[in-house]
Amino acid sequence: MRILIVHHGKRPAADQPVTGGALRAFGMAQAFEAAGHRVRLLSRQQDEPGGFSSEEDLYQRARDWGPDRIIATQIEDAPALGAVGAPIAVDLYAPRVLEAAFEGTLRKTSVDTLRALAAGDVFLVSNPRQRWFWMGILAMAGIDVRTDPTLLVPLLAPQGMRRRTSKTPIFVAGGGSWPWQDPVPALNRVLEHLDRRGEGKVVWYGGVPEGTEATWILPTHPRLKAAGWVDRDTLLRAYSGATAALDWMVANPERNLAFSFRHADYLGCGLPILTYPDSPIADVLRGTGWASHNIEATLDAVLDDPEEVSRRSRAARRLARTQFAPEQAFAALMEWLITGARHAHSPTDLVDRAQMAAEAARAHQVAAAAGEAKARAEAEVTQKRGEVTALNVQIQTLTRSLDRMTRAMDEVAGFKREAIQLLGNQSAADRLSLESAVAENALLRADVEKKSAEIRAMDELRARLENDVENLRRELKSIQDRGRFRR
Repeated sequence: MRILIVHHGKRPAADQPVTGGALRAFGMAQAFEAAGHRVRLLSRQQDEPGGFSSEEDLYQRARDWGPDRIIATQIEDAPALGAVGAPIAVDLYAPRVLEAAFEGTLRKTSVDTLRALAAGDVFLVSNPRQRWFWMGILAMAGIDVRTDPTLLVPLLAPQGMRRRTSKTPIFVAGGGSWPWQDPVPALNRVLEHLDRRGEGKVVWYGGVPEGTEATWILPTHPRLKAAGWVDRDTLLRAYSGATAALDWMVANPERNLAFSFRHADYLGCGLPILTYPDSPIADVLRGTGWASHNIEATLDAVLDDPEEVSRRSRAARRLARTQFAPEQAFAALMEWLITGARHAHSPTDLVDRAQMAAEAARAHQVAAAAGEAKARAEAEVTQKRGEVTALNVQIQTLTRSLDRMTRAMDEVAGFKREAIQLLGNQSAADRLSLESAVAENALLRADVEKKSAEIRAMDELRARLENDVENLRRELKSIQDRGRFRR
């Protein structure tokens, strides 16, 4: 068989906490594959890469794969999967309607539940109490309950966990801070009694679920350690080394129906469970734990008799290996995989109105999304208008600056024209002055040449005169010499 299992949350992996629905799907997949079936696990886009993003996307992916059987571990996904055509099992392992009453989401959850039940062919419950809780709701959804439309498919307990003994008494407990499960009053009584005894401690695994707010806060006490959310391997190792598990919660209708995944883990790790008599765990304990309203006396029984604790621990592991082992827990579901039995449906006004409410809610979501988109668009338009106004102011400022620069450039251009004109006139004047200077220089040169010629002529005349004088001197001396000789 080709089996499609659709779930929410992250499946078991190293260093990663696991959610209940994903753990349920993972256990089914392992059992189905071991039986020779072909299995495909599919979760939401927010849980794993490649997951589905909407009802339409889920329907298309399921139809394209073509499964022979479909299991929806979350009621929200059942209507889309029911339209594929293959026989579909809707898993009702948790009393979602009661949870919604505490969360304040009953309006939506009731619509989702009726639509899911109307889409299902068979319905899985995790304990007998839940079967009777769901039966009336199934009838209101138009399911023929004259033959039982449910399959009892208990939660799986881990198998083969090695038990370790702690020298100090260690009590483990846990869960999310949901409004329908409040451990604080009982936890305070436990811590006070451990103080009186002077021994023991409590380790709490869990905390505020992602995307929610705390509805209660753990007390602060030296004997209490809040370990938070841890991966599954770490969790099971811690359980295997503890003394017992605490599950005393404030009583309410949801707690009277819920068998949690941690309860199955406690049994698989050999932990005696301490709980109230009206808890669904009390229905299956059978000597594997203590169911009592007397918290203090129960703690004394655990602390004072280690041998009895060991005996009940062994009984818890035997129960885990039988009733909560895959072979027995999935026996009825394995048979349905072969037969694909479908239970008869009868139309009811409730389902029709739930469908109308779902369509109205979807239309409201579309309208709300459109309104949000419109508001974002209007806000963006307003922002853009502001930006345009700012840009217009900037453009006007720049335009004025440009006008001033243009006028300044015109003035500079005018100044340049005047300067060029002045420089042109000066250049013409300079050219005239140069020509006059050249002419005058030529005249001066000619005059100089003339004067130089006159000087040369005078030098020649002087030379001739000096020569004549010298001749006259010689002649005079000659005359003088002749006269002396005559005397």
